[in-house]
Amino acid sequence: MPGVVMDQVFRQLFNSIDEGVIVTDPDGQIIFYNSEMAKLEELLSEQVVGRYLNEVYDAVTVESSEHLSVVLTKEPVLEKHKTYFTNKGKEVTIVASTFPVLEDDQVIAVYSVCKDISKFKELLTKTMQLHDQIGFEGQEPRGNNGTRYTFDSIVYASSAMKDLVASAKKAALADGFILVFGETGTGKELLVQAIHNHSPRKHEPFVAINCAAIPETLLESILFGTTKGAFTGALESKGLFQQAGNGTLFLDELNCMSINLQAKILRVVQERMVRRVGGTMEIPVRCRVISSTNVDPWESVNNGSLRKDLFYRLAVMTLFIPSLKDRKEDVEALIHSFLNRYQKIYGFGQVQIDAVLKDIFLRYQWPGNVRELEHIIESAMNMLDGRKVITVDHLPHYLRAKFVSQDGTFPEYYKKGSNTLAHVLREVEKQVIRDALRSHDGNITRAAESIGIARQNLQYRIRKLDVQNF
Repeated sequence: MPGVVMDQVFRQLFNSIDEGVIVTDPDGQIIFYNSEMAKLEELLSEQVVGRYLNEVYDAVTVESSEHLSVVLTKEPVLEKHKTYFTNKGKEVTIVASTFPVLEDDQVIAVYSVCKDISKFKELLTKTMQLHDQIGFEGQEPRGNNGTRYTFDSIVYASSAMKDLVASAKKAALADGFILVFGETGTGKELLVQAIHNHSPRKHEPFVAINCAAIPETLLESILFGTTKGAFTGALESKGLFQQAGNGTLFLDELNCMSINLQAKILRVVQERMVRRVGGTMEIPVRCRVISSTNVDPWESVNNGSLRKDLFYRLAVMTLFIPSLKDRKEDVEALIHSFLNRYQKIYGFGQVQIDAVLKDIFLRYQWPGNVRELEHIIESAMNMLDGRKVITVDHLPHYLRAKFVSQDGTFPEYYKKGSNTLAHVLREVEKQVIRDALRSHDGNITRAAESIGIARQNLQYRIRKLDVQNF
């Protein structure tokens, strides 16, 4: 009885998910076929279960069928993009992962979990065609080049940011490939747009893509373009390399792109030629490529998420954006900037921030960096109810709970003038840096690697903490 109950539970479970599931035995006979798979392929379960793969699908071979190949290899096939036809003539485009079920090192079954991307690809094609139609050709220079920011948009008071802006302006004029790295929320795209608008390419298009936000199979089509018939509904469309023209293509979070696609990007930047998905013609690439990572790129190279050869190719110049917690001098300047921006947007008069809250902000570590500070200011402005001073009471609940104890008082760390914890942390950090530098005879590169931070970050911390006597 328990086995029957569990069988019923699993059937209901697999029929309730929004991905297709198909299970076969080692001979390729279908033993389970869920309702989502039936909807995807426009077949009935009773037409499929009990039949062999080659009776349901066209041109089934060991090479073309993941189920049959997994029986032989005993290894899963992950995130495989595939277009195929059922024996009813239905064309299906999916991304599927196929896994063996092993018992005593023998395959007793194989199952696939499949996601339909046909509609997604059709939408992609229409979107790319719309980009082709409105494009950038014939647009007025600046303001209509796909950007909103210049170096004047960057708000700062710290010497670290002053040095960064100076380096970025030099990099803009040099016109080589640039790699920007900094934590999420530090403003990487703002800096890259400023570079574009300071460069000789400022009258040309600026095109950006977040490599972490789009599946690999779609990202390839977006970057390289498509030819008619490359997949269901695909027509001739330009990819972002081509759309960028003589301008700038920004590859955000490059380290989140698959290694396979990174190899194709490497070929494009080396050969300065691109081939559309499904096409054979080579198209010249004229744009400048700027990329970014949200972690130290050397860490990405070492953990295998970023190809070393691609890193060397794209990191002709590197720019490091310090985290907001490491440049507290900028917090007050950013607060005033965001207050001015949002009081204009919401039609408020002059809005100020309570002195106690300002002091708390100056001591907070800002894990979400500049983006977190901006969102908090905007959220607080919406909670003012006609008042002109933002206090702790106007903060989002998650943040207010960090700053205010249950008895309504502020923890010691956030009390003005109480630097005990901050002082201890500062001294510990200085000692760690001194020890690392002494262990490596003052070599900053090796010392930075030993404590897991970037060389530029270590140089900044040495200056900020006034580390001496090492």
